[in-house]
Formats: sequence, structure tokens, C-alpha cells
Amino acid sequence: MAGNLSLTRVYNRIFTIMRDEAIEPYLFDNISSRTALLYCLKEKGAIKKVGGSPHLRFNILKELPTTEGYTDLDAITPVRADPATSAIYDWKQLQCPVQVSGLDMIRTGDDAAPDLLEMFIQAAEISMRDAIGGSSIGIFSDGADTDTGKITGLQTHFSTSTTTGSVGLLNRATTTAWRHQLANVSSAFDTNGLIRMRTLYRQCSRADETPDIFVVNGSTWDNFNRELTTTFQTNMPLADVGAGSKAMLDAGFPNIRWYGANLFHDDGVPANTGYLFNSDYVQLYVREGRDAEISDFIKSNDKDDLVAFIFWAGNLINKNLARGGLLQNADTY
Repeated sequence: MAGNLSLTRVYNRIFTIMRDEAIEPYLFDNISSRTALLYCLKEKGAIKKVGGSPHLRFNILKELPTTEGYTDLDAITPVRADPATSAIYDWKQLQCPVQVSGLDMIRTGDDAAPDLLEMFIQAAEISMRDAIGGSSIGIFSDGADTDTGKITGLQTHFSTSTTTGSVGLLNRATTTAWRHQLANVSSAFDTNGLIRMRTLYRQCSRADETPDIFVVNGSTWDNFNRELTTTFQTNMPLADVGAGSKAMLDAGFPNIRWYGANLFHDDGVPANTGYLFNSDYVQLYVREGRDAEISDFIKSNDKDDLVAFIFWAGNLINKNLARGGLLQNADTY
């Protein structure tokens, strides 16, 4: 115990220097640069850092007024539309512990103390990356609106039913404008995979609003590339496929441009799913001051250790479900 107490002040001093000058300002930038979808959202400006508020609230266009023709002196009867409603998202909170034992500290020379702390924080950074970018509690999760321990992930935004469940506390059953698109390959990808993908893209488009992100799992990515290789000339005109994002390629994320959308795979995408959406509408909001904030080290009451936590708060929001969709069952070739 004596060793722990004698080193606590030293470790807190070193940790304060590392937090303020070297690590904390860059921690979430590192986390958001190390998974494909998070990096793509970051590149497109779809990760927003915002200040405090009771919740994240967005006006949603629900109903348009009816435009009709008329002749000469026809009576014109006004009918008032109810154009707007609100989607409301709660803040979701994640934490990752950084625990250094007294034995870790005793075995570490004073000169190596920063390296020891850096190693523990790097491990926490990887854990936070996997969590935020994953399907358990992260951006691909099925977290409900009211579950503050899970991000409201893409499994919730674009579920297997277009008419049930809620996103942003808006129910798809009663709000018809708040329904996403769905395409089910339902058989082998080489039979109708590309057909379903093209249909889904058309359904997710309206006038000049078109999807710009298409993220799939590894199996679907393999099937898509295999299909391009075998039937490129007959089924895929050159205009449909182009060079991907150079920034993503430079960061180590293979991608191509498909109908203008970045198409790529991400390890966090669940089996038999892919998500097509517009980054103007699907965005990750992050609370300033909780964008991977590192707490002070404290000593546990009953352990020979020093403990800190990395805290994150935010949520994945959707402003227009109809401009995005789910690709199902594209894993079988």
C-alpha cells in the first residue's frame, strides 16, 4: 500500500500533463479514425460536436400541403397541412476504465511511468473504438431510444420492419413519412443481389437527395466484388462504379464509388445486413467535453490501485428515415 500512496502524486502529475497536452484532445479523433463508417462520417462532416441540451431535438417534415390545379373562377378552399413534428434523441453514455495496480507501478521506473500510462490508455482507446463502432452498444446496435447505455444504432434506425418500432420517439406505425426502405436479396447474391441493391438505391433517392454511404458486412462486400468480376460488362455499366474516396483509401479503408455513394465494408455490420443512407440525415452527435474525456486518477477504497475512466456521450441521430434503407440477406453467393 505504501508504494501506491507514495506514487499517487507522481502519477497524477504525469497523467495531468499527458491529458492536457498529449492525449485527451486527440483521443476521440483517434477513435473516430479507426473504423470504416466512423471515418467516413468524419470525412463527410457528419460527426457533430455540440454543447449541452436536455436532449437532441430535430424538426421532421411530416406532411405536405396538397397542390391542385384550378380553372378560372373555381372556388379555392384552403386546407391547412400539419407539416412538422419532432424527432427527439436522448444522450447515450459510454465509459471505459483505466486501472493501474500498485504492482504495475512498483515494477515501473519513474522514467517509464508515461509509457505505462500511455499503454493503458491506448488499450482503452481500442476498447472505446470497438464499442462505439460496434454492434453491441455502438453505431450498429439495436439500442432503443430510452436505453441510455446503448447508442441508438443502425439496427434500430433501419430495422427489419418498416412499419413497427420507433426512432427518435416517433413511431413508424403511425407516422407513415417516418418509414425506411427495405430490400431483401432472399436468395443467392448472384441471382438478384445487384438488382435489389439498385432498387434500394432508387427507393432511397428523391430528386437531388441521394444516398452517399453504403456500408455492408464482409460477406456482402465479397459477393459484390465477385459479381463485378464475373458480370461487370453485361450487368454493371462503367458509370455505376468509380474511384472511391482517396482519403478513406489512404487511411486503410478499401471502398468504391457506386452511383455516387461510398460503398465499403465495416467489421461492425451484423450478418446479412447492409445500410444505405444520406449523411445529411444520419449523423453522429457528440457532447463537447464528453468526447472521450479522461477523468482524474483516484485510489479505490479497498484496492492497491489507481483508477481513471474515459467518458463519452452522444448519439446517432436520423432526420429522415425515408432516405435510407436496409439491405437484407446478401451474405450468400
